Amino acid sequence: MNFTDISKYINRLDLIKDTAEQIIKDFEMFGMEIKFSGNAYNAYEELFDQIAPHINKLISTNQQKFMGILYRIDLSDVQIKTAVNENSSESFSTIITDLIIKRELQKVVIRNHYKSK
Repeated sequence: MNFTDISKYINRLDLIKDTAEQIIKDFEMFGMEIKFSGNAYNAYEELFDQIAPHINKLISTNQQKFMGILYRIDLSDVQIKTAVNENSSESFSTIITDLIIKRELQKVVIRNHYKSK
């Protein structure tokens, strides 16, 4: 399942909440607080606006922690390079933040898929 396949799940409230919980848990492991209001209609923007400053700061101040988060979230070099090439007009931190949210949603969708079988 790639990132384009998850677009049909973006409006499912249960998956959005699970995705937010996953993001909160993963960032908490690195001492960073992310909060979610529970409003699925602006969930992407809400999460993006909180994640982006953390990512931006880590890129410039703590490369090791930045790499640790990417590893924890399971973003590969190939995914990152592809996204950077496809979105060359966006900042690196914007691309990474978008990838984080999409990857976390993808993990939730996959986990729910296998849980239901």
